[in-house]
Order: sequence, then C-alpha cells, then structure tokens
Amino acid sequence: MRGSTSQGRSPKSWYSPRPGGRVPYKLYRRTFTKLSVLTGASALVLPACSDAESVPSGSVTLTADERELMERFAEVYLPTDGTSLKPRSEVPVVDNIEHALSLLDAPTLEQVRIGLKLFNYGSVLIGFHFARFVSLSAEQRLAYIRRWENGVEMQRGISTVLKKLMCYGYWKDIEAGRAIGYQGPVSEAGGIPSLGNAPMPQATIG
Repeated sequence: MRGSTSQGRSPKSWYSPRPGGRVPYKLYRRTFTKLSVLTGASALVLPACSDAESVPSGSVTLTADERELMERFAEVYLPTDGTSLKPRSEVPVVDNIEHALSLLDAPTLEQVRIGLKLFNYGSVLIGFHFARFVSLSAEQRLAYIRRWENGVEMQRGISTVLKKLMCYGYWKDIEAGRAIGYQGPVSEAGGIPSLGNAPMPQATIG
C-alpha cells in the first residue's frame, strides 16, 4: 500500500485511490512518525503548538465509525475486568479522546482521521478478514493490532497513535489514576491557585 517511486509518488506517503484513478487524499508518513515518537499528552499538544500558524482545530465531533473504532480498540487494549482498576465502562474514554483531538491543528487532525479509517478498513485485506476492524472478534482484533505494531513504518505510527489516544482517554480520569496511587493534581492538594497564562518570573539582581 506504500507509494511507488516508479510512478512518481513519494515513498513517504500512502495514497487511497478511488475507482477511476482519482486520489481523494494523501497520507503522510511523517505525521505519524512525529506523533508516535512523542509521549503522553505531548503527542497531542505539541503538534498543535509547533508554530504560529498551527492552531487547534477547535471543537471536534467524532463520527459514528470513529467512535465505534475507539470503543472496539479500547475493549481489547484496556482490559480492566478482574483488576483493581476503575472499570473502563465507567470512564468516558472516547469522549476524552474527542477532546484531545480538538487540541490538534486542522491538517494534523485530518491526517489522524484518515489514519483511523485506514486502520479500520485495512482488516478487509490485511489478514483476509473481509471485515472491518470493529467487526472482528476480540482475539482477531488483538492479532490485527499486533500485526500493525510489526508492520511498515506507517502502520506502526498509526497503531502507536491509537494506543496513545487510548491511554490519554483512560488516564485522564483522575479517579482511574487513584487506583494506582495517583492523588490528583499537586496544585489542588496544596491549595496553589492557578495563575493562568501568567508571565514567567524574572530574576532580580541586587
């Protein structure tokens, strides 16, 4: 599925052709490489704040397909049954992810959404499941995720971004964190008032 240099296409991008030879969108490898090497919330915040022209896309509403993908991915990636962790069903994982995506700039958000669609529909051919990821059994979904983890760079990048979104969506819930000893924001416990976007303190001499 990678671009072919013999046809004048960059090896750093994937194309999704439509019947008739039209190419509705291009998926850039560097987007997912950049997001996958970042950790935690920085993977979501930094791309949106990388330069003066990149601004958060604003309110984001996931499509029904995107929400279903997130739910099915979370079911096998965040197995809380039989553990002391807060049940995943009690954490608004997908809603938290929806908020996180609003922090991305518009071009990056578009790339991520294309990546989600590619991941969901890729199972039709990858592994010859002839069904979307959301329609696979739990065992098939886990095997499919592992296949992307060990795939080409684009696949690894997309699967890593999905996993980071899952972690963000679950651990954003403070009560979920308390199960592993997290006591909440230090500023709240210490009664430290929020200064908002206050200027950095300046050292004085004399």
